[in-house]
Amino acid sequence: MPGAIVSKTIKPSRLKDDAMRLRLLNAMRKTGTQIKHDFEATTATWKEKPKFEVLISLTGPGPVVLVATDDEIYTWVVEGTGAKAREGGGSEYEIWAGAYTGKSDKTMLFFSSQFVPKTQPGIIGSNSGFVGERDTLVPMVVHPGIEPRNFDKTIQAKREPWFKRQMEQAMAEARQASGHAA
Repeated sequence: MPGAIVSKTIKPSRLKDDAMRLRLLNAMRKTGTQIKHDFEATTATWKEKPKFEVLISLTGPGPVVLVATDDEIYTWVVEGTGAKAREGGGSEYEIWAGAYTGKSDKTMLFFSSQFVPKTQPGIIGSNSGFVGERDTLVPMVVHPGIEPRNFDKTIQAKREPWFKRQMEQAMAEARQASGHAA
């Protein structure tokens, strides 16, 4: 019995780049907003709150979401001040009244020996903290430094798996919009 076998390669239509880009960017913006809220929670009880900015990019090896601030005090809290203090040879450092440093005419420092910080290492959030009455008057104090809070690492550990799921979902939606749904 005569016959013929015909084979033909069937190529799917091209994935729509615009659909992919749009969905990835939307998911990245959503992720950036959530991460920004996490960072803002770490300063919720601060009087002077730093401004956080969300930056997103698809130009690198993969999608990047960056939430950043240029606030110097926030950097001290996140990274701690131990490295700065170690330049002087220890984890503690001296703070002198302004008259001794040429920064003011004050000869004494007032501070409280009762202090509870508003933030804790590895905790996304802040509380009211506590500073007691100014009960000490001295020309110099030895400051123990600020223990690093590592908010950036804590937030990344919390959000990275969620971000990956957001990107996978965006790619699946783009695939479907291109007619490649399974």
